[in-house]
Amino acid sequence: MTLLAAVAVATPLGPVLGAAGTAGADGVKDNSGGGTFAPFAQMLRRCDFSETDFNGPTGYARATAVIRSDGSTVSADIQIATAIPNIRYDVRLIQVPRPSSASCIGGDPGVAVGALNIDGAGAAATSLSAPIAPGATGAWVFISRPDRFSQNPAEFYTTDLIVKI
Repeated sequence: MTLLAAVAVATPLGPVLGAAGTAGADGVKDNSGGGTFAPFAQMLRRCDFSETDFNGPTGYARATAVIRSDGSTVSADIQIATAIPNIRYDVRLIQVPRPSSASCIGGDPGVAVGALNIDGAGAAATSLSAPIAPGATGAWVFISRPDRFSQNPAEFYTTDLIVKI
């Protein structure tokens, strides 16, 4: 694909993505306009949003989310496509800041959990919502598929940014 063709293909998305929010100098998106579009990458992250070392991509699914807040709750509408058909992925909406020593499993303060039950075509969608934890300033989403032979997930996707709430 030539550069000109790539620009022509990407051009229609520009206004849609631009309306989703604005990025600050710290990389946190402003959650104005009804929600912030958050793309995912195959980056394994700790609960404080820092990246882990030596954990490369393992899957081929394409996930997106729209994260929004109304001042008292934070919610995320998550969609996934081209995932492994007829399987379950775990989803977490994680509020930050969190100390690096804190966990972010179901039941922890500032963590909402759910599931993506993938259909036969490799697609699923879900919504998560939780009260805003005291002191929380942002949120991000973590999608994973457990590995029965390792404590690291067999497949993982995390949002590329922390959305301001």
